[in-house]
Amino acid sequence: MRKTIKHKVYSIEEKNEIVDLYLSGKKTQADLVREYDICHRNTIVKWAKLVQKFGTVVDNRGKGPKPGNKVGRPKKLKVEEMSHEELIHYVRMSEDIKKSMAYLRKQKTSTR
Repeated sequence: MRKTIKHKVYSIEEKNEIVDLYLSGKKTQADLVREYDICHRNTIVKWAKLVQKFGTVVDNRGKGPKPGNKVGRPKKLKVEEMSHEELIHYVRMSEDIKKSMAYLRKQKTSTR
């Protein structure tokens, strides 16, 4: 049995219509939430921000991050494919981390 309420899914045209009613001042957020069975009034604000930014409500569901945005777990390092400079940088970073961890361990034991 479903514990949550399933709300209606709106097309981009319907979302734009709702935002137009909201931005023109013809209806309030509360009126629109009741009339269109929208899950939360912040949804209308979110749609309005998209309209102000892009001129329409943009549907990004199911689309991954843009190529420049690195999200998630980093890929495994392939040492064979690293340049000499990258390898030196990686080794120095690793050594710095080890030194920091040793320092923190020493601080932790000395405070007890």
